[in-house]
Order: sequence, then C-alpha cells, then structure tokens
Amino acid sequence: ARNIDLPRRVRYSKRKNKKTHPKDTTVRKGRTYEDFEKYLLDNPDTQIVEMDTVEGIKGHSVLLTLNCIPFNFMIVCKLESQTISEVTQKINEIKAILGYETFHKIFPVILTDNGKEFKSPDLIEDNGPDVVKTKVFFCDSRRNDQKGSIEVTHEYIRRYIELGTDLDKYSKEDIYLMMNHINNTKREKLNGNTPYNLMKENIREENIKKLGFYFISPEDIILKPSLFNNNK
Repeated sequence: ARNIDLPRRVRYSKRKNKKTHPKDTTVRKGRTYEDFEKYLLDNPDTQIVEMDTVEGIKGHSVLLTLNCIPFNFMIVCKLESQTISEVTQKINEIKAILGYETFHKIFPVILTDNGKEFKSPDLIEDNGPDVVKTKVFFCDSRRNDQKGSIEVTHEYIRRYIELGTDLDKYSKEDIYLMMNHINNTKREKLNGNTPYNLMKENIREENIKKLGFYFISPEDIILKPSLFNNNK
C-alpha cells in the first residue's frame, strides 16, 4: 500500500518529540490542597484568606487580591509586575502596617493558585522570630474552584474594570476607592451585612483604617466605572 492509499497517513504528519521539563514541586511539599484539607480538619476554626492576581494586559500592572473568609472582605493592591518580588514586597508592607501579630490574626492561612508570582511561600509565611508563621497552601492545578470565594468577588472588580483593560492607568488611590465601595456593599450571603462591618468586628476599625479602608453609607455606593470619574 502506498501513502496515498492510507488516508490517516496523508492527513497526519509525523509528530516531533517535544522536550518536557519537569516542574519544580519543591515549594508545594507540605502545602498541597490535600495538606490544606488535613490542616482544616485539625484546626476547624482557622480563618482562611484566598490569594490571587487579576491581570489586565500581559506584562503590565496587575492587582494582588486577598479575600478574607468568611467576611468576603477583599484587600486589593496594585503591583507594577506579576513577580515574586512584587508580591513579597506588598505582603511585607501589609505586615509593617499591621505588625506581625495582627497580620497573623488576619492571615493565619493563605490559599492560592500555582502562579509563578507565588513560588516563594516561605517569604510570605515568615512573621518574624516571635510570631507563629502564616501557613500557605496551593490549590490543585487548574482548580480555581477550590478558591471559589475570591473568584466570585473578582466579579465586583469587573464591574469597574473590564477584562483586558490596561491596569497601568489606574492609580493606587483609584484601587482603594474601588475596594472601599465593594467592601461596603451589602451581601445577601452575609445576611444583608457588609464585609466592612464584619471585618471591623473581627480586627477592630483602627486596623482596617491602617490598611486604607473606611465606612461608606449604602446610598453612596457606586458599582460602575463612573466612580473613577468622581475621583479625578
């Protein structure tokens, strides 16, 4: 039989063997989603924070998002680039503002994905020599549903900033303004309460204010891009 007599032989060219490089899984040792579930069984009352980044245009600024469960209170920080150093620097800034003890109270456990910007969890976990370390765990690959709460809260961000928008044009003040409006929005799943009020009861209002958050009355909430026009 000739090649022309074999349809599949004509249709498919010989596949090239692609070289594959094994992924470095060292940072995941003791930090897998299975480890996370086991930890919660032993520590059922532990507060969880889900961590992620929101991209605009590849290679430009991104948003670091930290969603505090069960209050759905989200802290959002603008990063100049999606890198380990930017994430670490921002986390360290939050530690400096709050102090290690308060930081650990708010962030005892962080659950995140396998993004390259989160590949140095030991730098995030370190709370100094006198305070218990924060625990960082990773979701399974391609399982964003394992941190579904932060994915849902990201939908609020998309009310202001459409997918694919260059985040460089938004100032740090714009991002904090947006998050204050989001955190002061009443939620059905919180029985009509707001993330701001619940978080205030948990860590005291003075600590929330240190992070740049404040109360906004319900009638003044704006959940659309025109909010930024009012900020100019």
